[in-house]
Amino acid sequence: MPKATFFNLPEQKRHLIEEAAIDEFSTRGYDNASINRIVGACQIAKGSFYQYFEDKKDLYKHLITRIGEEKFKYIAPVAQDGGATDLFGQLAEMYRAGLSFARSHPKAALIGNQVYKNLDHPVHQEILQDGKKTARAFYEHLVELAKARGEIRPDIDTGFVAYFLMEMNVNIVEYYFDVVKEDHFDMSRLDDDMLETVKMFLDFIKNGIGS
Repeated sequence: MPKATFFNLPEQKRHLIEEAAIDEFSTRGYDNASINRIVGACQIAKGSFYQYFEDKKDLYKHLITRIGEEKFKYIAPVAQDGGATDLFGQLAEMYRAGLSFARSHPKAALIGNQVYKNLDHPVHQEILQDGKKTARAFYEHLVELAKARGEIRPDIDTGFVAYFLMEMNVNIVEYYFDVVKEDHFDMSRLDDDMLETVKMFLDFIKNGIGS
């Protein structure tokens, strides 16, 4: 977590540092990112950087948190408006909102994808573990609301369904690029046909594979 000195900076300067870091991490990834290039881009002394952050990992984790907060601004209105559709329509709209975020914030989306493409990296594992508790609680809330509306079986375990949805949220993106697109993640190819993959996924959740 950044030090108090970072949060005491003027908003414009905090934003400048964050944008320089996003440019660096989205282009080079975590391991190859350079603090020297980041401080050079935002024209601060390297000593000042260590007054704001413990190290590169501290900065990186802060960016992931900020990216998550920005993405949630797109998803939250859909997640909070469950009465407008059933759980499956709600999940589809959340994916659509996520696509909208990725198009509007391509560099941030690339950083998020780097995490999921290299899950064995110790820093990425740490980030995912940090976020799992919050994500699971979010999905548990959606599942409980769906149960109350009579959209899914009342006897099914909420924690199990929430965990499944949380994990599949990661895997569906990987499937899209690895199998559907047969290529690596490319923001320029993040188009609406991903929603067809999402539709197939949601149909699988709703109806299963039995005949």
